[in-house]
Amino acid sequence: MYQKIGAASAAGVTGGLAFTGVNVLWLLLAGFALLAAGTAMVRVLPKVRKNDG
Repeated sequence: MYQKIGAASAAGVTGGLAFTGVNVLWLLLAGFALLAAGTAMVRVLPKVRKNDG
């Protein structure tokens, strides 16, 4: 009865946290979306220039 849960949780990354309701692929997708949004903000915001005199 408990052997299937242990084998499924040790199977790999794609469904590693499926029993808790969290899918690792969704976490990777969310991380990529946050990274893309951060790089887009860096490109859009004006650069700060220091005046030397």
